[in-house]
Amino acid sequence: ALRSLCPPSHLIEIPISSHCGSSVAVHTAVSSSSTDKMEMAAGGSSDQNMGEEGEVYHRDNIFEFFRNHTAYDMLPESGKVILMDSSISAYSAYSLMAANEQQSVPVWDSRSDRYCGTLTTTDLVQLILLCAESKEHESCVQGMRDMDLDHFISNYSRPPWGEQQASLEVRPDDDLMSVLRTLIRSNCRVLPVVERESVSVPIINQTIVGQVTYLLLFRFLYYHQEHDLGTLEGTLGDVGIGTLGAQKIVTVHASETVRKALRLMHEHEISGIPVLNDEGLLMDMYCDADVLQLPDLDLDLNVGLALEQARSRSSGPRYCCQIDDPLSKVVACFSTAKTARLACVNKQGVVEGVVTLTDLFKYLAGC
Repeated sequence: ALRSLCPPSHLIEIPISSHCGSSVAVHTAVSSSSTDKMEMAAGGSSDQNMGEEGEVYHRDNIFEFFRNHTAYDMLPESGKVILMDSSISAYSAYSLMAANEQQSVPVWDSRSDRYCGTLTTTDLVQLILLCAESKEHESCVQGMRDMDLDHFISNYSRPPWGEQQASLEVRPDDDLMSVLRTLIRSNCRVLPVVERESVSVPIINQTIVGQVTYLLLFRFLYYHQEHDLGTLEGTLGDVGIGTLGAQKIVTVHASETVRKALRLMHEHEISGIPVLNDEGLLMDMYCDADVLQLPDLDLDLNVGLALEQARSRSSGPRYCCQIDDPLSKVVACFSTAKTARLACVNKQGVVEGVVTLTDLFKYLAGC
């Protein structure tokens, strides 16, 4: 059952429940045109044509899946939505996100009863750098304690804070194709799912039931359409997705500081940066979400050590794929890594590109 949302004093946790407790039903519809194409392929076409027609058939299945499922179908059957008041300190916001392992949290202004937008780990990178480079405070932590979210939103943050885009949202009954288009057109990484009776109804009288991200969308799609995604052919270069070319990729060495990594990410407006070892080969990927595990916000810690403390390390790079891998294998790598970005390496381990879930979904949507 959905509950009305009331402005928090500091933090509200809102339980999420599924439709009458039922599991998500999967309906895969195939268009008549797709069926015709498969019949043609089965009627004596060459193996290459059969492969091409088969991929078109499966891509049509993916499109139909997007159209026949809604944002609410994709949300977890149980969980919580954390909402932060804009009056709390930046450090409190950071601590709450770290303690609850949240990479994005909606922010509410209780004084004016309005939804401000969503604070993401990308915003935290900007906020941390701002406080760390300030000459008014002795440390980054002290600067974040002295700054409240409202001051950051009003004076420093980039759109959608304070802009019309801050009201971007999707409804529970919006189909996934509409959700995907909204994510792409707004250039957002996360959107709130808001239960509203009409556009004119104030959000204070409605409910935020969850958040939609590219990663959540991918997990839902992969769970139900793994077979269709497995038929995608062509390498990243063939289909033209991702940022390819070693000269285009921003990297950082494991021996360099977290401060430098964050500064590069902020300057180039990226959410993750490949980390290289002493030989110049891929070691791992440092992402904006890793700042949530940064001990005492020590920006002078080297990136390699910060990664070791942020998560358990495997024997080799987890967040990578081969530059010449077929697209179906790249999709499988995304599923295994459970991340929104992958570094693309050659057989020697040299980084030659980066591909994100945003790139993948733009390709699937024909953008």
